[in-house]
Amino acid sequence: MLFHIIVFALFAALISPTFKDINELLSKLKSPSGFFPILAFPFAIILEGIIYSDLKAILVFWRFKNPLPGHQAFSVIALKDPRINMKKLESLFPDGLPQEPSDQNSKWYKLYRQFSERPIVYDAHKSFLLTRDLAALTIVLMPFCFVAHLFWNTPAITVFYHLLLLLGITVVISLSSQNHGKRFVANVLVEATL
Repeated sequence: MLFHIIVFALFAALISPTFKDINELLSKLKSPSGFFPILAFPFAIILEGIIYSDLKAILVFWRFKNPLPGHQAFSVIALKDPRINMKKLESLFPDGLPQEPSDQNSKWYKLYRQFSERPIVYDAHKSFLLTRDLAALTIVLMPFCFVAHLFWNTPAITVFYHLLLLLGITVVISLSSQNHGKRFVANVLVEATL
């Protein structure tokens, strides 16, 4: 959050080493229109907390249908991870490995409940949730930053570059979250096949 505030301040030309710019910032903050951008950041955090987890998964994994990483637990993720003993995994499911995405997620979640306290599962889950929420927060901040720039009369080209940077940050964080999510799913399967 602090990073986003600093980046906004840089793009809005609020941070500068000169005394004149510091006085200008203080005068902007004193005006009623200057107060809105300050409130926009905590409001974005609250709004991010309201977004339900399935929507966050859609935003992070860029899939509308079956966005959760557990939807591909057995058909994609298990096959790509050499740590997973596929024969042992198949033996856990006498009727065959689940194929339907919702069934995969459901069966994987049952395994997760059994191994949720294992360190590699717990750490991967924590990293996934952190990066997922950071990506969602960055997406939510985009319109708030745009409006805040309008309040402070930031030049259009600067607003464009700031929003472009936020988009780039969102893509990088989303890719990180995708990797953490896949690792989280795989770690559960690893623990189940030890």
